[in-house]
Amino acid sequence: MNHIIDPYPIPKDKAPIYINAPYLIDKSLSEMIIHEEPEDEEDNIRVYLPMDLNRKAIMRRLDRVIYHYGEANEGNESEFSLDVRQIISQIEIYDRVWYIRHMPESGDHSVEGIELVKEFVSKLEQIPDGCAERFPFEQIEELKREYGL
Repeated sequence: MNHIIDPYPIPKDKAPIYINAPYLIDKSLSEMIIHEEPEDEEDNIRVYLPMDLNRKAIMRRLDRVIYHYGEANEGNESEFSLDVRQIISQIEIYDRVWYIRHMPESGDHSVEGIELVKEFVSKLEQIPDGCAERFPFEQIEELKREYGL
C-alpha cells in the first residue's frame, strides 16, 4: 500500500481550509451539475485530499498542463481548456483567502492574486497556437477583465 492515511482531519499545529468542491480534483465532474453533497451511492466514501495553493504550486500545475498538451489546437482545446479552468478555480480560492487575510481598502482581489494572475496570463499567452478557435484566448481575456490587467 502506497497511501499514507492520516486518521486525524486536522494536522498538528495547523488548521486546513476545507473546500467542498470535488471538481477541483475530479475533472469528470466539471461538465456535470455540481452537487456539494456526497454522491448518493451505497458504496460511496467521501475523501478530502490535501492541496497546497501557493504561487509556485499553481504555476507548476499550469506548466504540467502546457507540457502535456503542447500547442492549443482544435483537437485538444476542449480538454486543454478544462484543465486550465480547473487551475483557475484554484487561483480564485487562493485570491479569496489572501483577500480575506489582508482586506485591501479597494478592489475585489488580493495583491497576491493579481500578481499570480499576471504570471498565469503571461504563461497562457506563450502557448503555441495550432489553430485553436477559443482557447486560450477567451480565458486570457476573461482573466484580464476580471483582475484589471
